[in-house]
Amino acid sequence: MRKPRQSPDESSLTLALRGDGAMKIKPLGARRWHPSDIYHQLITLTWPQLIALFVATFLCFNFLFAFLYGLDPQGINWGDTKVNAAPYWRAFFFSIDTVATIGYGNMYPVSVLTNILVVVEITLGILFFALVTGIAFARFSRPTARVLFSRVAVVSHVHGKPTLMFRAANQRHNLVFEARATVSILSDEEVDGMTMRRFRDLRLARASTPVFALSWMMMHEIGPDSPIAAWLEQQAAQPDAEIVVLLTGMDERSGQNIHARWAYRAGDIRWNARLVDIIGILPDGTRTIDYSRFHETVEDDPVEGAQPSLN
Repeated sequence: MRKPRQSPDESSLTLALRGDGAMKIKPLGARRWHPSDIYHQLITLTWPQLIALFVATFLCFNFLFAFLYGLDPQGINWGDTKVNAAPYWRAFFFSIDTVATIGYGNMYPVSVLTNILVVVEITLGILFFALVTGIAFARFSRPTARVLFSRVAVVSHVHGKPTLMFRAANQRHNLVFEARATVSILSDEEVDGMTMRRFRDLRLARASTPVFALSWMMMHEIGPDSPIAAWLEQQAAQPDAEIVVLLTGMDERSGQNIHARWAYRAGDIRWNARLVDIIGILPDGTRTIDYSRFHETVEDDPVEGAQPSLN
């Protein structure tokens, strides 16, 4: 007996591509976690989570060495003026001074055991701070893009032919060179009696642009050979289908490749509609883009020969 499939909300790739969540996948017959995943998990943490983890690790590290220093009560010379605290907390403050290499001079190790612990702590501390610095730098240096995709896609007629359309905008308005977009449809198909989740590419009227600075209307003509041609008859998308969009380009300032992605579910497609115009020009020639209407749609113009805006 075939097990029931997950609902689109549970298994949808759209959630991951939009950044709203992650696909729910339960691996069977394989380890769920591997030590090599540590770096990936640290990179994917949010800044508050990363800072909280750093603070917690730093405190636990010093709590441990405070305990170890306490094993040799006479191993630290506290100077003429002792820290006004219990012995354990004095050892805790000594540990922080040591790992941070502050060296105030009022206390220092005198026994062999304590000196050995100092060497171990400083060695581990250098490694710890190097790892934290590396993780922070990796997050700061990671190329990002502020690309906004329309929340809905539309099916309208362009030159008398049904066309799937949606748009993207570069919110930084810097120059992104050699921008390229790939669009695929992900849906279930029956192959030799088996249900398979398969990708099929949707050919765009213009899959690349030399410079991406404002907006880009992406269009796929739904012809007889289109993977979504069957949708036209019922004026509806396959319920479990997802349209996956990937956009890449080179940032003019950093010289790095940037990536952006989005996805549309069947419910995100508006039939016989078009996206409203958002591009304008001021009297002085300055280009404008109206983000307040970026996701708005209107009914398709029924007048024959009338074409939707392509911006």
